[in-house]
Amino acid sequence: MKVNPQHVVNREELNLRLGIKCSLPEINKLLAVTYTIYAAIKKSEIIFVDEFLNSSTKTAIKLKSEYETLVCDFYDLQINTLGIDRNTFLGLFNNTPLFNQHLESLQVALQLYWKLGEINFEDSSKANTSERKGGNRYSKKINFSTNIDLIELSFSNEENILSERFKSLLFEIITNQNSNDETVKTKLSKLLSTFTEEATFKIRVAGEEIVFQQIGVYEEIILGNTVESNDSIEQVGPLRVLKSSLSDNLNYYIEDNKIEGFKINTNTSIDELKDYSKRVKTKLNLSPKSTNIEIIMFENDESLNYAEVPIAKNIIYYGSPGTGKSHRIKEIVKGKEEFTERVTFHPEYDYTSFVGGYKPTSKDGDIKYEFAPQVFTNIYVKAWNDLNNNEHFLVIEEINRGNCAEIFGDIFQLLDRNPEYLITPSDELKNYLEKNLTEKGVEGIAAGKMKLPENLTILASMNTSDQSLFPMDSAFKRRWDWEYIPICYDQMDDFKKKNESFDFEIDIEDGNKYSWLKFIEAVNLNHIKNNASLGMDKCLGNYFIKPDNANTISLKPFINKVIFYLWNDVFKDEENKVFEENTSYEDFFPIKTKGKEKIKELFERIELKPKVELKVVEAHSQLGQVAEGKEEIES
Repeated sequence: MKVNPQHVVNREELNLRLGIKCSLPEINKLLAVTYTIYAAIKKSEIIFVDEFLNSSTKTAIKLKSEYETLVCDFYDLQINTLGIDRNTFLGLFNNTPLFNQHLESLQVALQLYWKLGEINFEDSSKANTSERKGGNRYSKKINFSTNIDLIELSFSNEENILSERFKSLLFEIITNQNSNDETVKTKLSKLLSTFTEEATFKIRVAGEEIVFQQIGVYEEIILGNTVESNDSIEQVGPLRVLKSSLSDNLNYYIEDNKIEGFKINTNTSIDELKDYSKRVKTKLNLSPKSTNIEIIMFENDESLNYAEVPIAKNIIYYGSPGTGKSHRIKEIVKGKEEFTERVTFHPEYDYTSFVGGYKPTSKDGDIKYEFAPQVFTNIYVKAWNDLNNNEHFLVIEEINRGNCAEIFGDIFQLLDRNPEYLITPSDELKNYLEKNLTEKGVEGIAAGKMKLPENLTILASMNTSDQSLFPMDSAFKRRWDWEYIPICYDQMDDFKKKNESFDFEIDIEDGNKYSWLKFIEAVNLNHIKNNASLGMDKCLGNYFIKPDNANTISLKPFINKVIFYLWNDVFKDEENKVFEENTSYEDFFPIKTKGKEKIKELFERIELKPKVELKVVEAHSQLGQVAEGKEEIES
């Protein structure tokens, strides 16, 4: 059937938040392994890893077992020549940045810098930030770009057979060997340099922020200068990747000197650089782009303060009940309450409650209908009228307890934050905005269209245990960044402060007190997390219950809230070892007598000891260590 070609697609702008604060060592290995995966498997889209638990019980990743033979066969000549065991090679292959580094740093290198392809989580609902902390690595997929074809063409002969010399160079990089094939290395560095000419970098020097491309470095070098290469605060985003690339000699034209900065590479000449820079200018003129890099701090930075972090414009914090999702939002908007609007979604909440609608008003005895703005419209107007001064926040608690499709209506289109996706509001909303948007905010209804202002951030919280109330469709979910808030079993929380829940005690009025943290750890890790029909959604968070007296959780609220939740929402229809067989929730009453005994029995079943016993055990352990040390010294 003869048909017309499809219309041109307006591509989305690059995700500029990828200017993150993280390092990416051994970038040459990232390149070698990434290309190997394509060349060995020959697919344009590849889910290339398997997840497993490492020795630290963290989720780690390695090359999919079904691809191991393909990758080893690709390097068959090199493996046999070197006499290396295939399993040894695979161990080195899996110990490279593609498997060890977190997603966002890989995205900076593969997407922004080399443009070799898009790399994302296999599970599209995972937030890009999911690997920033905790040491976990999750299954990923790569969609390769045509730059991968250019590598293939550059190192293949007339019969389209890939050069063994090139394969040997990649193999030597992966296996930590020094290559003496300068011809192939030079050819590769020239090719990779052309891939990076559209990349944009940011550097801060003496209080000034400079956004630049490599052409800006070339032109200064041609004038006889060297160029500042050190950020006065810290290297961020693609700048870090550029410097790593230069340290691995993957750019033919420039090198980086700690004292002099960027300078001409000793392998080239000024005349060669002049000629090349002319071609770079022409390339950039033929594909004009305006790009800015937004800096996002990496979460393992000890000086991190979430209240100062530039965050995504739409973000949902999700996790088990009581993990501190609302606390995370509270820290972000702390000190900015006057620029914040809050709302809690519920089953009866609708578009009129969220955006606004006509309502009757009475004046001088006359009743008339006027548009009554609600929380979204109020913050929309405030933000537009304050566009260049303050960041404004719309906070939505329990976002999945309302029908998001009904509540947002056509407003959900604005969550794209794409200037091409504007909406035409109803006449009553349009009239209200035209009346209330000042000269500063008039762009908020320009040409009768609405778009979200750049200074309006939407933050939401969601309990994963409630996600079935009103399931969100994929079109709605993909317009948000998602950040999982895990249960904290370590001494410090995500804000680098002591987690207050570590001091919570359960007092069942039998003369002993029990650690709340040890309780949730025992129940979550041993009885909920690994239950196939329960999982993390049903786990108890650190702040599931608040102490009713200082740091003490007394018997009555513990039974009425914690035990009731475990009984009714977690283990109701599940076989479990937390509750005694043939028991019922009624058996915990009266609380002061039967309830107390039932709780003691429950604690024994989950092997939760009183705090005083724990201290004795710890003391004995310390004495044992001292004794062992003494014996070693004497021996």
